[in-house]
Amino acid sequence: MQKTLSNSFSCLRYFFTILLVLVSVLGHSQTASPQVIDVSKIRFQMDIGDSCYLAEAEVAPPTATEIVAFPFRSNPLKRGNRKIPLNFMEETLVLNFTVTNSSDTLEEFYFTPGYYTRNLQIFKADPADIRKTITLLPDSALRSTIYPGAKLLKIQPGETSTYYASYNFIRTNANNFSPFLVEKDFIRFWVKQVKYRDQLVDVSTYIISGILLLMIFYSLAVYLQNRNKEFLYYAIYAFCSTILFFFKSYSLTESKEWNFLYEEYLDFIILALGVYCYLIFVRWFIKTKEDHPVLHKYLGIANKILIVLLVLFSAVYFFTSKFELLFILENYVTKVFLFMIGVLFIVYSLKRKDPLLGYLAAGNLALIVFSILSLMSLVGFVFNKQNPTSIFNKGLLYYEVGVALELIFFLSGLAYKNRRDLTERVQEGERLKLETERKEFEKQIAIVTTRQEERDRISADMHDELGSGMTAIRLLSEIVKTKMKDQAYPEIEKISNSANDLLGKMNSIIWTMKSSNDTLESLVAYIRAQSLEYFDNTEILCRVFVPDHIPAAEMNGEKRRNIFLSVKESLHNIVKHAQATEVTITIQLKEKELIITVSDNGKGIDKEKLRRFGNGLSNMKRRMESIGGDFRAETHNGTEITFVSPI
Repeated sequence: MQKTLSNSFSCLRYFFTILLVLVSVLGHSQTASPQVIDVSKIRFQMDIGDSCYLAEAEVAPPTATEIVAFPFRSNPLKRGNRKIPLNFMEETLVLNFTVTNSSDTLEEFYFTPGYYTRNLQIFKADPADIRKTITLLPDSALRSTIYPGAKLLKIQPGETSTYYASYNFIRTNANNFSPFLVEKDFIRFWVKQVKYRDQLVDVSTYIISGILLLMIFYSLAVYLQNRNKEFLYYAIYAFCSTILFFFKSYSLTESKEWNFLYEEYLDFIILALGVYCYLIFVRWFIKTKEDHPVLHKYLGIANKILIVLLVLFSAVYFFTSKFELLFILENYVTKVFLFMIGVLFIVYSLKRKDPLLGYLAAGNLALIVFSILSLMSLVGFVFNKQNPTSIFNKGLLYYEVGVALELIFFLSGLAYKNRRDLTERVQEGERLKLETERKEFEKQIAIVTTRQEERDRISADMHDELGSGMTAIRLLSEIVKTKMKDQAYPEIEKISNSANDLLGKMNSIIWTMKSSNDTLESLVAYIRAQSLEYFDNTEILCRVFVPDHIPAAEMNGEKRRNIFLSVKESLHNIVKHAQATEVTITIQLKEKELIITVSDNGKGIDKEKLRRFGNGLSNMKRRMESIGGDFRAETHNGTEITFVSPI
């Protein structure tokens, strides 16, 4: 029986315990009394998000009387789900938390509602009579010189106080609901811990920023040296990317107005401006206007749309308080639009199969893929579930990897373009060189043609004018001689001989000048004919031997003239000095050389009387050397003179 009663009392005790818990819970839901936090037990820091109650103020900033009347409710942003709803960004929030000091010393601690908040006001009240005791604490007494987003609170030994904190979140989706109480002496370390909580990401960010800085210097150097405007736009794009990465790491969680402006507005403007400059760079870098007109038009439209989005975002930011519109413009409109630009560029590049387009498309593909991974991380997807704080769960890291790969592919494309441009420049140089040589050749041909035409004209004039005149003089002298048979006038005979000699020389000059005679065959035939004719009125027997086949080789007038006059000079010396009865002229062709041998059976050359022949021999030697030939004179049962000339 006693055991039965004991069991009954135990059941009643459990029942009343459960009943008290239910009453306590219902009482909290109705009166919104916060859990009491013992600040003496805080070691370094405490996340009080689960111990706070929330209320949304319709006016900003709220007064103490208005705060007391707010319907506080249990905090819906529990640990593990601290993403702030969009509507919270547009309202003034009020936190309610109660603290006590169970120690016998004064406790000082800092309170911060989150990283990116403004307009923070702290109200303090006695929980026994909140309506009568609630007061606004002066900001001068709470201000922190170490971290502007934190306020210094003090609580006496044994004191219990209720605090109300009203504030606004800045308009950025990079924020979290993270109210903290931090020991006064720990605040510097806490700020450092918060600011550098992702040290590996910071290292990668600074590395990427350094690489982009080098690309800025390189692009500016190319622009200054070559005046390639596209690299000026690439320098602006790289500068915008550097600012985005650097300030995301360097100014992380900075509770200052300039950083608030950056997080709310400037980061989007810088991103859009960088993409705008990058699209212009792509249009000029791959010469879309000349080589890809469809892509040129498409990228031009994309640039105009980006300008419209920038104007809309600025108008919404400066003239409204609607964060939801900013969020939609930035994340659903602009980023989706940039994604479509990248996809369409990749599809176009694959269809055209241009290597340069392929490099840029590969870089865009890498950036798109890792941007998607970054976005997945930002919206809560965990890649490393075993270690939630792992670097592989950081969205910024994936975006930086995408930018690094995009940069690698761009440099590969730049190297390919430089190599291609160098090849084209070499080919263009060769083409211009050939074109110059062709024009120079045509110019020389024109000069030669003009000279030949002039030679032909002069030879024709000499033949028609001088030839007829000399023939008339010769004819008249012969007529005079006939009429004066009984009387001899040596002057008339000299006139007739001089006219005859001049006529022969003139015919030789005409033959030399006429361009139709500029052949080896013409030279051989003329030498043969003139040699036989030269000995017609003498007692010397002349024999001429020529090759059976004479190749079609060109012999210009100067060369023909010097060879013929040299041969003629040798014939003149034979008639005048050799006392020969026979002359043999042999013409041979050996290894692109013309060899003419003139031999006689005369008395040969007397070396003691060589001065008598000095002028003639020196003239022949000079003429042959002037055309690159050779001259030899030897005595072998007479005289043998050899003329050698290149063909």
